[in-house]
Amino acid sequence: MDKAGRVVLPKEIRARLHLEAGDLLEAEIGVNEVRLRPRHAVHSGLNREGDRVVWDVPGATATVEEIDRAIGRGRGERDARASGM
Repeated sequence: MDKAGRVVLPKEIRARLHLEAGDLLEAEIGVNEVRLRPRHAVHSGLNREGDRVVWDVPGATATVEEIDRAIGRGRGERDARASGM
């Protein structure tokens, strides 16, 4: 942890959890421990229904920014597949 309180997760952990810059983490404080959990269920909560994209995760919430980021990731993945990457 640096002087500002920032923690850097090793590349292997970020890759395994599919974390990218800007992703959110939930912190849970226990007895002498802090647990971090990724909050990127947004990506899997977006589903296509005809020509619309809908948020379909009962009981879950997401900010507009989280949904925009998930849509951007989906577009990036689609563009990468289209270009053969």
